[in-house]
Amino acid sequence: MDITNQESKTQNPEPEKQEPKVEPKPNPEPQVVKEVHHHHYKRGFNPGSMFFGLLIIVVGVAFLGRNAGWFDFSFQVDWNIIWPVILILVGLSFFNRRGWVSGVIGGIITVIVVGLVAWAVFGGTAHRETTTDTVSILKQEKVAESVVNIKTGAGKLTINGSIPASSTSLITGTHTTNNLSLTKESSLSETTQHTTLSTKSSGSWVFNHRNELSLQLAKDMPTSLILDTGAMDMTLDLSEIQAKLVDVDTGASTLNLTLGDLLETSEVRVDAGASTINLTLPKTLGAKLSLDSGATSKSLADFTKIDEHTYESTNYSSTSKKVNLDFDLGAATLDIRWK
Repeated sequence: MDITNQESKTQNPEPEKQEPKVEPKPNPEPQVVKEVHHHHYKRGFNPGSMFFGLLIIVVGVAFLGRNAGWFDFSFQVDWNIIWPVILILVGLSFFNRRGWVSGVIGGIITVIVVGLVAWAVFGGTAHRETTTDTVSILKQEKVAESVVNIKTGAGKLTINGSIPASSTSLITGTHTTNNLSLTKESSLSETTQHTTLSTKSSGSWVFNHRNELSLQLAKDMPTSLILDTGAMDMTLDLSEIQAKLVDVDTGASTLNLTLGDLLETSEVRVDAGASTINLTLPKTLGAKLSLDSGATSKSLADFTKIDEHTYESTNYSSTSKKVNLDFDLGAATLDIRWK
């Protein structure tokens, strides 16, 4: 062993390793905690929506009651009442939905408007008396054919019986109402007399509206009957009338139509919505039916199906007198029977 070298190491020890100095880090910046608030805005009071909702409920209950037989009513819309109500609804919708002040103001206005509309609907015609006016249209000189136009809204129309050939009257009857006026116009074009009967509201939109028209037509000339109506209850007995054309354009109505066989050829056109159509034909009349319909319930006694939309009565080829039926129906019930 090298004693000298060992002593040298003992006398000169290796310097101790020093730990590196760690500089202190500056104080970190304070952390900012950001709170995220999720705002859930609730729909506030909307006077326009409330009024519109109440109006829909009232109308729905009224129609349900009528269809269920709880009470009987009909109505005819008067736009002089409707368009201001629409403007009020639009105005109410502009109120601030979250402000209680606007909510209170809107609520007060809504109550006032509901009261005014209720008065216009139910009380506005309470003082109106039901009146019955006479309908009388005279034959003009040299008339050989008649065209009768009837334009009206909801109500009841009855044609029952005929005017004798010896009479000077073309149309007779009555009109019973509590809020409508009947306009009568008649003119002669060559040998055809054109007559228009139309009803007009006297200014109120009512549920207890009454509109009943009962007529008789001349039997000594071919007649075209053109009807443009609302939801109507129609009973048309034309068995003694030379009905050349019956053209019915209506809404959700009931049509009871009876035809005769006084002409060689005749035509019936019906354009209706959700309606009930009952047609009675004489057995001496052959019939061809063109039917374009939705969900229609059909009862076609003694008819043969020709194609998807065409039907013929079993006596069509053997009879000399014929009627062409053209029906465009919605969800309707169609019943054709013979007498």
